[in-house]
Amino acid sequence: MGGNGLVDWILAVVGSLFVAVLAVRGFGHWMKKEWGALITHLAGGSVVAVMIFTPNQAVSILKFVGAKIATVFTG
Repeated sequence: MGGNGLVDWILAVVGSLFVAVLAVRGFGHWMKKEWGALITHLAGGSVVAVMIFTPNQAVSILKFVGAKIATVFTG
């Protein structure tokens, strides 16, 4: 995001921690056969993963969605 080495490093660390937590919690849901919780966990995790690993594209998507919502309410 912007070519800053520190930001890239922080995103890499946060992304790695996120993937580790996602894997452990997903494995726990799988072992308990909590299929609904597992699917919800993976769906939410995929949205957050996009935000972490591709922040520029995520910002673009959020701006696009925000503009569409604004046009709906402003007419």
